[in-house]
Amino acid sequence: MNAQVEKVGRFTTRHIANHWLMLATFLGLVITGMPQKYAAAMWAKGIVLIIGGVERVRFIHHMLGTIMALQLLWHVVEGVWLHLVRRRAMPMVPWVSDVKDFVQQVKYNLGMAKQPPRMDRYTFAEKLEYLALVWGTAVMVLTGLVLLYPVRWSSLFPGEWILAAKAAHGGEAVLAFLSILTWHVYFVHVRHWNTAIFTGKLDEEAYAEEHPLELARIRRSEPPPPAPRQRWRVVLFAVVTVVLVAGVVALMVWLRGTGAGLGAFKAARFS
Repeated sequence: MNAQVEKVGRFTTRHIANHWLMLATFLGLVITGMPQKYAAAMWAKGIVLIIGGVERVRFIHHMLGTIMALQLLWHVVEGVWLHLVRRRAMPMVPWVSDVKDFVQQVKYNLGMAKQPPRMDRYTFAEKLEYLALVWGTAVMVLTGLVLLYPVRWSSLFPGEWILAAKAAHGGEAVLAFLSILTWHVYFVHVRHWNTAIFTGKLDEEAYAEEHPLELARIRRSEPPPPAPRQRWRVVLFAVVTVVLVAGVVALMVWLRGTGAGLGAFKAARFS
């Protein structure tokens, strides 16, 4: 009889919920975005017909894009809270040690080193994927706003910037889709059947292979001590949050000030 595989806690309910929301939003954006980029293809026309027409496809795409933009804003605010007020480390941010781990991994893969790198909570590959996610989301949100309100932006920048935003938006979308399809699927579902982001727990064997430093810390029962909250940090967090939210609201008010959206742009262009 096979021994039961030990599971080690890795993600909280908050992490799992955020991942489900990101997964649903990303898939919806791909399904409604790719038919618009490749509108002449038969498969694209079929998807548009199944969804219910071009206008419905665009509406769903814009709605999901808004959700993704709000996710990005929430992630920034949450990161400021955890790092500034709770004084937690930022384990997803790459450091010099990750460069050393990368070099060690290459040497190990080429047979030039006997041992692979011993990594902590997140590997250098996971950190690179995280940065790609944040950077890609920011690019898609910014270029999406340019495409949604081209007339407003063209009052500040040359018209070529609108075309550049369209190229960047479509190119980044294809890059993100292919990255998830290859890089993410391989490292998460092929290399190991890793369901930790859905269950919150990871097999001890996989944990020992990919995150030995954190596993050793867990076995020693060394949770990070809670840092006492300081009033000035909470006040600074509140100020930063208010500035961020006010900036977003001001931007949307400015963009919608003249109603210069995509329809107005087309009307002005073809009139």
